[in-house]
Amino acid sequence: MNKLVVLLITIFAIASCNTEVKDYVSISGHLDGLEAKDTLLKFNSRKYSKSIKIDAEGNFKDTLRIKEADFYSISIGVRGLLSTFLTKGNDLTMNGDVKNLNNTMVFEGNGAETNNYLITRGKEVKAFTETFSTLYALDTLNFNKKLNDFENHMADLLKNKAIDTAVVKRELQGLEGFIKGTKSRYQKQHAFQNSFTKGTVSPKFVDYENYNGGKTSLDDLQGKYVYIDVWATWCRPCLAQIPALKELEEAYHDKNIEFVSISTDKPDKHEAWINMIKAKEMSGIQLYAGKDQSFMQEYQISSIPRFIFIDPSGNIVNADAPRPSDKEGIKKMFDEAGL
Repeated sequence: MNKLVVLLITIFAIASCNTEVKDYVSISGHLDGLEAKDTLLKFNSRKYSKSIKIDAEGNFKDTLRIKEADFYSISIGVRGLLSTFLTKGNDLTMNGDVKNLNNTMVFEGNGAETNNYLITRGKEVKAFTETFSTLYALDTLNFNKKLNDFENHMADLLKNKAIDTAVVKRELQGLEGFIKGTKSRYQKQHAFQNSFTKGTVSPKFVDYENYNGGKTSLDDLQGKYVYIDVWATWCRPCLAQIPALKELEEAYHDKNIEFVSISTDKPDKHEAWINMIKAKEMSGIQLYAGKDQSFMQEYQISSIPRFIFIDPSGNIVNADAPRPSDKEGIKKMFDEAGL
């Protein structure tokens, strides 16, 4: 074999080695806004889990020997941070602030386009869903136009050829389902929005049992803004909002606002209501509706938790207000109210 052939074979062998796809994912980066207890960054999917150490400066670096390309959730402790899509061969650097991750996280490296898209998609969908109250108030023609514009915009984002094809397929299916679901709720929500517009007189609750003794009616709270949480002890999404609600009450304790929680528990769950308030150390005005479900019926509440914001004159500000966990939405609503 002459030297030229040997040389070509050697070059080909080296090139083949250099282009071989790694059977793992490389992850590194830096996170700001961490607390002292935040020492592990956890990656989870249906079939894989691994925790990566975060050093005192917020840096981390490791490999993930994932079993398959899939969506992986990232969390620190009990806090879910975001969703990523990882496939073997990815070499990713991720940097952001955990206190505002969706607006600060940036991926770089092999696989970055797909994961940066997922962050963008999350922000776009969140911004769009925050306009639902005004969207559903539109007439049919303008509602369909707004929805079609959003669908086309989201589909355009997926035309980036660097996004993993598996993600594109799943996202297009998800987009189709989101559009269909939004359309299917139009008639009911349109009627709701036009029944409970801002400035209209709010339905009232009268003489609901107060955990601290006596009875309380909405009219007793005239002169103050009222943020109402309609909940129940058996409702897990309701219970998940309690920590954020307590933080919200504490932050606005010296403002012209009352925080009212109305339990929709059945009459035979009265003791469960009392025990839950004690166990969770729930604050604010805790009320028990008992057999009188008229307030919830007038507001057409079909699912909980449901939050309602009422002005000092007893008029509706927002009949489907942001949840306490939606800190940006709450701040915007309270700022507009001058709180």
